Amino acid sequence: MLPRTSLFSFTTEDPSAFGVYLAAAAKEHPIYFDEGLGVTVVLRGAEVTAVLRDSETFSNRAYDIGIMKGALVALDGASHTRMRRIFNAVLSPRVVNRYEETIVTPVARRIVDRLARKQQADLVDDFAISMPMGVTSALFGMPEERIAENDVLIRKMIRSAMAPQDPVLVAEGRRAHAAMGAQLREIAEREVANPGDTLLGEIARTLAAEGLGGVEACEGVVLSLILGSYETTSWMLANLLVALLAHPDAMGQLRQQPSLLPQAIDEAMRWCSNATGIVRFVEREATIGGETVPAGTLLYVSLTALHYDEEAYPRPEVFDIQRRPTGLLSFGVGPHYCVGAPLARMEARIGVSLLLERFPALRSDPTQRPMFSTAPRGAAAFGPDRIPALLV
Repeated sequence: MLPRTSLFSFTTEDPSAFGVYLAAAAKEHPIYFDEGLGVTVVLRGAEVTAVLRDSETFSNRAYDIGIMKGALVALDGASHTRMRRIFNAVLSPRVVNRYEETIVTPVARRIVDRLARKQQADLVDDFAISMPMGVTSALFGMPEERIAENDVLIRKMIRSAMAPQDPVLVAEGRRAHAAMGAQLREIAEREVANPGDTLLGEIARTLAAEGLGGVEACEGVVLSLILGSYETTSWMLANLLVALLAHPDAMGQLRQQPSLLPQAIDEAMRWCSNATGIVRFVEREATIGGETVPAGTLLYVSLTALHYDEEAYPRPEVFDIQRRPTGLLSFGVGPHYCVGAPLARMEARIGVSLLLERFPALRSDPTQRPMFSTAPRGAAAFGPDRIPALLV
């Protein structure tokens, strides 16, 4: 019988504490039943990687219910390959690079210009949320105020998708989706009828070329991109800023050597990962960590404990921008590796670079300490409730 405990309701003042905690637990219980989540959890790194690489045994079928039915995250096999080809056509690094000067840099400059009017800020609201919100608005042709109005709904939908075993969260996600339904349909109808000069317009044209040019298919893509390009990127940026503010020497290094920023981004995703886990469905009986897992089991696959594995990352509790972390799971692994990763990395690189350049005195506000949890502001992520910072 699987050991039973509860690990994923966690609050701390230390942004590295959750990784340390899960890595220690993984040594004792590579797989266990989490009573808080109500689902079997795969915790240890080797087992996590094996599960994520075997999509035939451990499928995405758990997502193919409710609001994510038919979305890329819910597909496997030939259907996934076909839809991923469509996403890759418009989100590959080569294509995304076109947006650097036309969209991402102007958005970042506008946000930094707004910050320049202040002496102190909460960098969750004033940067980590504002940056992907502005980029999403420009890429999709959706006004920023509409994205902001839907912030709570977006978080409820993501939480429901990440907890298909929880009827309360699933019901909340369905209601949130229904509340946004008219907006999603309006955007999809607009792009199908007259694809614009935006990322969404490019996707609409690509869908049509693949024989999937209907409003329903486009609406599913709109939902996937809004959930993936806005909310998850926000918490990735928040945790990157947390890591840098906690290590002023690292910020100084980055100002002197901006070329280190890409690996600093990776190290922040390792040291304080926003992505806590993903869901998989067991298609056939399997053995994980010495335990037999029957077909039909729902798995929650932890993405955090491996990042604190001392064999993979010596002195894992240390944030070191000279480290070149490999094997990171923040964007997933294998056939379901996040298609939006190049865009998220670009936003982090450009946004943080401009922030450090404009504010040489940027530092944490010593009078306020953020709290970190596995559900900051109701999000399905690990991150801070706020990031109090002094700008001058």
